[in-house]
Amino acid sequence: MRPVTRRSLLAGMAALSSMPLVLSSRADADPAGLNVMTEEYPPFNFTQAGELKGVSVDIVEEMFARAGTGHTRADIAVLPWARGYNLTLQRPGHALFSTTRTADRETLFKWVGPFVPTVVGLTAKKSRELNIKTVQDLHPLRIGVVKDDVGQLLLRARGVPEERIEAVLSNDQNFRKLISGRVDAISYETTVTRWGLEDSGVPVEDYETIFELDRGHLYLALHHETPDAIVSQLQSAFDDMVSDGTHGRILAQYGIGL
Repeated sequence: MRPVTRRSLLAGMAALSSMPLVLSSRADADPAGLNVMTEEYPPFNFTQAGELKGVSVDIVEEMFARAGTGHTRADIAVLPWARGYNLTLQRPGHALFSTTRTADRETLFKWVGPFVPTVVGLTAKKSRELNIKTVQDLHPLRIGVVKDDVGQLLLRARGVPEERIEAVLSNDQNFRKLISGRVDAISYETTVTRWGLEDSGVPVEDYETIFELDRGHLYLALHHETPDAIVSQLQSAFDDMVSDGTHGRILAQYGIGL
């Protein structure tokens, strides 16, 4: 995985330090006041040579440009997932992508999208020859997750015992644990998992998706008190991108179909 850069960390710290002052004066009525955050989640959002890239980044930047908010990718803070998620959950004026929209999360946020299709599943080494047919077959496994990620939430919702779920704060930790055999599988977005394994220098063909937990889409999640006018303004800008083909062209650049 590509590491969070010093530039992105500084941007995140600056965003965090300024948030309480910004929220009361700008974000209630003006989308320009939104504090927009993301995480390292390639190929959807990631830093490379100090620059924020990815299919969701391209979509969000174009959407904000059309909405006239003034945001560019340089304004987006890159934070650990759990921190960005909890800020968006708890503080008005915050927005986070790429966030999987699920039934459990539906009323926790307001949503703009859908940006990209997504599959959340469990990945393991082929050499383990794990034959998983039902959720119950997962119960004996040690499963790595990222704290507060959808991969963890889906396992809990499906009744996987909590003691079998090992939460960490970063993708890198999960990949190292999977590669070294300290967990039997990891529960995560499958495209991101393949990207991360490749970046870790291991043969991707030695790994497989052993069980799918959910298929859905990635969105921009906004604090639940975000004014509907802001949500509608951003959604309208995104819908225009879909209508004129811009959204499809961005996906195609990354080899992603609708």
